[in-house]
Amino acid sequence: GADRLHRTLEQLLLLARVEGSLSFDDGVNCSAEQVAQLAIHDTAYTGRDRIHLHVPENLPTTALAVPSVLAIAALRNLLDNALRHTPAETQVELTLQLKGEGIAFTVRDHGPGIAPDTLQHMTQRFWRNSNSNGCGLGLAIVQAIVERCGCELSFDSQPDGLRVELSMPLQVATV
Repeated sequence: GADRLHRTLEQLLLLARVEGSLSFDDGVNCSAEQVAQLAIHDTAYTGRDRIHLHVPENLPTTALAVPSVLAIAALRNLLDNALRHTPAETQVELTLQLKGEGIAFTVRDHGPGIAPDTLQHMTQRFWRNSNSNGCGLGLAIVQAIVERCGCELSFDSQPDGLRVELSMPLQVATV
């Protein structure tokens, strides 16, 4: 119970910071693959070994134009949700791909999927699927990061699981 309360408080504080005017620019620039590796390392569940990372050989090593702490937090929350809603013996897939001027992170779980009429509620604070044991803040934080950093978030629920795509812009090379 104490661990759950601690995690909920951490999520509330992060949401308040993201929605506030605090700067997250700490001078640390991470590529998409680095963000993926760090997010996998930071997942709250012992199922890190269940996450299968797909990185194409031609993926640019250019840094993301999103503060690394926010990029990692957003992806970690998506991975935590996927692990929570996928059977314990099943893999969660994380695929990176170049998409326009940015990188798309696609998280695919193998859970029951989400009813189409509830997809619109998933990023609302404290909204939880009836069979979820989360606190209902993870996707609200992802949505706040998306809005703050010019990212894109989409959900595609299929009978064989949910696919969530988080697209982040790359830094523009200065000459």
